[in-house]
Amino acid sequence: MAYLKNCWYPAAWAEEVGREPMSRTMLGEPVMFYRTQAGAPVALEDRCCHKSLPLSLGRLVGDNVVCGYHGLTYDASGACVRIPGQEKIPANARVRSYPVVDHLGLVWIWTGEAALADTGKLFDLPQYGSPGWGVNKGPYTHVATDYRNLTDNLLDPAHVSFVHLSTLGSADMEDIPVETRRDGEMVVVSRWTLDKPPVPIFQKFGGFTGNVDRWQYYYYYPPSINVVDFGAGEVGMAQDDGSRDEHVRIHSCHFLAPETASSTHYFWMQVRNFAAEDESVSAAITEQFVMAFEEDKVILEAVQKSEDAAPSRPAVKLAIDRGPVTSRRILERMIRKEAAVAETAQ
Repeated sequence: MAYLKNCWYPAAWAEEVGREPMSRTMLGEPVMFYRTQAGAPVALEDRCCHKSLPLSLGRLVGDNVVCGYHGLTYDASGACVRIPGQEKIPANARVRSYPVVDHLGLVWIWTGEAALADTGKLFDLPQYGSPGWGVNKGPYTHVATDYRNLTDNLLDPAHVSFVHLSTLGSADMEDIPVETRRDGEMVVVSRWTLDKPPVPIFQKFGGFTGNVDRWQYYYYYPPSINVVDFGAGEVGMAQDDGSRDEHVRIHSCHFLAPETASSTHYFWMQVRNFAAEDESVSAAITEQFVMAFEEDKVILEAVQKSEDAAPSRPAVKLAIDRGPVTSRRILERMIRKEAAVAETAQ
């Protein structure tokens, strides 16, 4: 399976990476993560250059990692700096080192050419950490499906009325069409549900006593970041971006990284403009979204099994698929372009 390589992918929550070696497969490649004594994240190929034992089965000595088989020792750059019983170290005794950085409470890895790593390309959400905005984070989630199935799902308001009736959706939304537009490489799918009862999550946290106007804006940033801006306000509210801040608003952020062709690392959090400092509200929202995303997980893993069983069966496309289809085409073009540039450079 071809992936976009020259970009940042989320690899772990910041607290997952510490002074114990941790292994995680990224885009089909084994990677070992740890932190230096100063707290900086490190990512190395999780495979000793001698006998291929995963380095994550070794131990840290200072800022170096010692292979658990024959004691070859590597520094944070991936260079072998010690071979027990041998003074001369071969020039090719090294493992790949990946650029990594802490950002938005996550450890991000650049999986392409290290020389091209650019922190200016990291996704940013201005509301994260801003006064008046609270944050709750979900647990690391492993989903046994192609990451593109997850991005399809996160550009699909229609499924909410059927999969998430207990949390995010309602039957009122079933027949409301969605609008899709493209802004450069970004895809936006949106819809408004006007003068209807609030969905369960806003009944719980919004304090509404009557009908509301509700919005959903699904943003896709290739290769695998999705942000859902959704909320509710009084009937007849203005629908521009600035006005939505005056009402109950949540930015639900979904950061994905392919593990293999049929499995995905999934990290999510919500950034909200109400009860910003209330940890009990954060815990309750997390609980609601754990339940909702478990519903997605069941659906998407079943989809993957069905696709694997009949890989050549064509799928019927519907009007609601415009966003997912557009996002996949954008991603495919980016992957082809990157591959062509790499081939030309050889």
